[in-house]
Amino acid sequence: MMTRWTFLTRIGKGVIVAAGVVFLGTLMSGPSLAAEYKEEETRVLLSRLKDSKHSLVDGISQAEKAYGIAISAKFEMKGENLMLSVYTAKEGRNKDAEHNVLMELLGDATKPTWEPEIEVFEDKPHIARSAMHLTLMQVTKLALVEVIKKAAAVQPGTVYSVIPAVRDGKPIFGVLVATPDGKSVPLTLDLRTGKVIK
Repeated sequence: MMTRWTFLTRIGKGVIVAAGVVFLGTLMSGPSLAAEYKEEETRVLLSRLKDSKHSLVDGISQAEKAYGIAISAKFEMKGENLMLSVYTAKEGRNKDAEHNVLMELLGDATKPTWEPEIEVFEDKPHIARSAMHLTLMQVTKLALVEVIKKAAAVQPGTVYSVIPAVRDGKPIFGVLVATPDGKSVPLTLDLRTGKVIK
């Protein structure tokens, strides 16, 4: 009998395999197309951040008032629109993915009031991704707002992405900061302490 946790585990493996296939395909076809597209996408995003009426902290704080703990947050482009995205776990960090409601709040960041649309995840990739984010948030006492403040104290600029992850076998927060001169600086913070890992 397949439990939901087993299901999520299998989903996670499937996502990893799929990601590996995509990555291998990119290597075989050469880095130029994928790299150029990603660089262009990032360039556009960085140029638009100044148009946002809200910070990541604003979005996280608003989301957590009604939709549980924030487990990741970022700015992204959706067509021509600058969007603010926050993933949450409505039942908090003390309930695992099987007994939680994992969702995304996504809304236009350039409007005076952030009015996000709410999606409860049902598709495999989003369930797998958000379940991993929740699991990592369960092993730290830090909130995303604290992580953002720690990153901002180290690197001046606008924090535009904060996502828990596993890197080289260690749980970390991957943070991206847009500098005043329009560059993107990645920071890696220890998941448990919030200290920058060099």
